[in-house]
Amino acid sequence: MKPQFDNQVISSMLLWFDHTLLKEGEAYENVTGEFYSVSDSYAGYKTYASSYSQIVSDASITGATIPTGLYVGSDDNLVNVGQGGATGLYAIDYNNGRSYWSGDNSSPITGSFAIKDFNVFLTNDTEDEILFQTQYTNRNEISTVVPTGLEPNTKTYPVVYLKHNGSYNKPFAFGGQDNTVINVRAIIIADSQFEIDAIGSLFRDQQKENIPIFDEADMPFNSFGYYNNDVQYNYTGAVDSKSYNQQMFIEGVNIARFDKVMENEVRKFNPNVFSTLIDFEINKVRSPRA
Repeated sequence: MKPQFDNQVISSMLLWFDHTLLKEGEAYENVTGEFYSVSDSYAGYKTYASSYSQIVSDASITGATIPTGLYVGSDDNLVNVGQGGATGLYAIDYNNGRSYWSGDNSSPITGSFAIKDFNVFLTNDTEDEILFQTQYTNRNEISTVVPTGLEPNTKTYPVVYLKHNGSYNKPFAFGGQDNTVINVRAIIIADSQFEIDAIGSLFRDQQKENIPIFDEADMPFNSFGYYNNDVQYNYTGAVDSKSYNQQMFIEGVNIARFDKVMENEVRKFNPNVFSTLIDFEINKVRSPRA
């Protein structure tokens, strides 16, 4: 089935949320790290994973180190995507902190890159599954205490999960125009109250802003998590040409704080986390039956 309007909305919301957090919140850190061989493979390619779930890929984030190649064995042996011969680098998966290679590499694979203070994912899981039934590991414990590549399905925090939380159309104007109202929920899992307060403040103040809508052809990543057609992703550049009709409006933002009882329930499974919910009401006037 081809993507529909709601698919565009939630994908565009993901790109906007991630960009806003990185740009306005400066929520990233430049690091140097190793990519370790892990048990998973993808489409026949050997997987080497970093100790982090996501790597910054948005070239519009000033100061962030964005890799298009990795070092094999030494700092003067840079292998860019598409290079390296029989064991070369096929792709860097920014959204999962991984790299895919054509074969095994016996020498260490390293790189310089920017990691996110908050990883951002789409989810279909319920709040109960995310907050009360999932075990999380603080990313710093993996990267500094026991350096290793993240195995598949490892859940780390700080993290934001975005989910579609329902929608409806209501009449707006003669001629078949409706106002489509989409509710999107951000489930935040952080490692300090400071981070909870900061991310809540940042996105509360985005109320009445517009969010550019990306078409399917605009999506910046391929199935490997690398740039589509090898064109570097730049959010600001991608949205500059979008007209008013290609944007949706943030009508309202609500920050929900858990009471002490709820926080204690969350911490029974993950004792060191802090959590909150951010609910967005997104409006878009459109002609759905045209």
